[in-house]
Amino acid sequence: MKNQIKYLQNLFYDLLNDYGRVYIIVKYSDKTKIGNRGFTDEEKQKGLVLVFNDKNYKTLQWTDDGSIISSLGFGSGNKPENCFIHADDIASIYSPDAMIKFDRWDMLEAKEAPSESKEIKAAKKDAASAGKIVSLDRFRKTKS
Repeated sequence: MKNQIKYLQNLFYDLLNDYGRVYIIVKYSDKTKIGNRGFTDEEKQKGLVLVFNDKNYKTLQWTDDGSIISSLGFGSGNKPENCFIHADDIASIYSPDAMIKFDRWDMLEAKEAPSESKEIKAAKKDAASAGKIVSLDRFRKTKS
């Protein structure tokens, strides 16, 4: 897990330095604090997107466990709020300018994982029965 956090930090700073802004998707939990503002009811359900650029944050610090401590500006007045974003609540980091998104899969539980829809299962069955799926076994090289 420690290597993953270091990679996440390096990616964050590379995107921030190269493109000027980074978006972080944060899921709601009691461990994460977004100043006095907190999470709205909708953000508790869907998560919160935080934007880091050179004008809206102060004192950005990553802890050893991968959590973020910062003072972020919110709203049109850029009102500063002291934030603590717990490492387990960081769902992804992305940059539309760089066209890069880093999703964390380690936080997904089996019950939250999307299951195959009936349409996809039916399409696979139809493709297999119509002979559209070609086995690669006869093309693989075998060791002598």
